[in-house]
Amino acid sequence: MRCLSAPESPGMAGLEPAITPGRRGHRLVRPGADGRLAAGHAGRGRPLRRWVVLLALLTLAAAPACRAATLLRLTETATVAVTPDRLTATVSAQATAPSAAAAQAAVNRAMAAALAAAGKVAGVRAETGGYSTWQHPPGTPGGGSWQASAGLTLSSGNGAALLALVGRLQARGMAVSGLQWGLSAPTRRKARQAAMAKAIAALRGRAAQAAGLLGLRFLGFREVTLGPPPSVLPRPMFAMARAVAPVAVGQAVTVSATVSAVATLGGK
Repeated sequence: MRCLSAPESPGMAGLEPAITPGRRGHRLVRPGADGRLAAGHAGRGRPLRRWVVLLALLTLAAAPACRAATLLRLTETATVAVTPDRLTATVSAQATAPSAAAAQAAVNRAMAAALAAAGKVAGVRAETGGYSTWQHPPGTPGGGSWQASAGLTLSSGNGAALLALVGRLQARGMAVSGLQWGLSAPTRRKARQAAMAKAIAALRGRAAQAAGLLGLRFLGFREVTLGPPPSVLPRPMFAMARAVAPVAVGQAVTVSATVSAVATLGGK
């Protein structure tokens, strides 16, 4: 923004109107076009006086804009620790038979039984995974036989109930390949909001501190950029021996949030 100033007419620099006492009241003495002072009634000079006052007010209003603001770029990352509230188990059914059809039939029966058992446990979500069938090469252990395998993912907010279910599936011959503690969607969202609030508060504090060291004051944020949603990795656990219900103890999960901003600093 350009700074405003009152315009000056040629030949009038340094001359200002004056009011002098007269017989019938005050008279306005103002410079003429030739530089001489011309007298007139005070009432006739009021428009000119208002014009001068208006220009002065505009100049004062534009003065703060003439002082450039100081921009400060900051980035802050905050973390919060959250107790996991959802357990996920990965199990698989495997079978070996002389023919592919026999191996697949055995796997299909095991998967159907596992899905039926999962459906009887409240709060357990079941999702089938990959399915594969292959033949062992001749000359190798089990050469010529066929093997089939199918995966099943089970998850629940009730860890104890899910672990008991996994133990029963192990007893039926299913293999457990993973136990992982993680965060449910509502818990993850709440944790990220808490981390973001923590990062913004730290960002504001750093901006105010930097402004004080520079002899300025923190006016606000011109731009704010929120980092992408963090990837929260679940905690891997290991299954216990077959026929014994597995044990999985959850550990605190760290959720982070990154905030970048451009702070505006001004004079005190």
